[in-house]
Amino acid sequence: MQICYLDEAGGCEAPDSSNSATPVMAIVGLIADTSVIPALTREFLALKRLHFPGRFSTGPALDHILVEIKGSEILQMTRAQSRNKRRQAHRFRLGLLDLVEAHGCRVIGRVWIKEPGKSLHPQKDYGYAVQKISTHFTQFLVVQNSVGIVVADGRTHQANRRVAHSIFTQKWRTGGDPYPALRDVPLFAASDNHAGLQIADLIASTLVFPMAASAYCTPQRANPHSSGLYKDVRSEFGVRLQNLQYRYRSETGRWQGGLAVCDYVGKRPGSLLFAP
Repeated sequence: MQICYLDEAGGCEAPDSSNSATPVMAIVGLIADTSVIPALTREFLALKRLHFPGRFSTGPALDHILVEIKGSEILQMTRAQSRNKRRQAHRFRLGLLDLVEAHGCRVIGRVWIKEPGKSLHPQKDYGYAVQKISTHFTQFLVVQNSVGIVVADGRTHQANRRVAHSIFTQKWRTGGDPYPALRDVPLFAASDNHAGLQIADLIASTLVFPMAASAYCTPQRANPHSSGLYKDVRSEFGVRLQNLQYRYRSETGRWQGGLAVCDYVGKRPGSLLFAP
């Protein structure tokens, strides 16, 4: 059985709505076989202790899952003037990718490059992305002769309800189930006790988000996400992240899955996300 953990980075606001507005939004699914989750969890806890030892010096070891390393903090370190902080962020990303690769995890998702003056639709765009991710995850399950569930980071009750219902109405329709290998509609959880959700968040916020901002977005004065240092994340980790994608050819021969980029501004290809 497989689990696809879903989390996001960035917001739906227009990219020029404030100095701190996010220029992109990403939803990332981390696919993990249930057999590796115990080791993945313990090794992720060890990774957090290794790179942020001061936060985990006391208390029961398993309580350390409750102390999250936020992607926003890693991004602040990435663009810091201090070379030591930049090195720490770099080493943390290295360890994160080593962990994900070692356990055979795969990545799918969607990235939006936002258009100036226009925000994303929180319900419509998120719901559509979850439907597409569910489609790609289903294809992965069919190829693996497996079954699975989607576990997403919880938002508000109403937002969770709408997204789950968008899958429910498709899965149980009389015309056929487009997600036959999914055992149920997406489940929503707090990330505090799920290493898979915390890892998905870190992939979305510390890798996909800065890589997309560097590759597709025009720098905006005073916006922290216009940092020229984000390009280093793309050049150093682009190939590894590209290789983690789950992609497949559709019946028409087109590539599907992976990290699909919706570039509302320049209509540029998704491959640019990974280019050095």
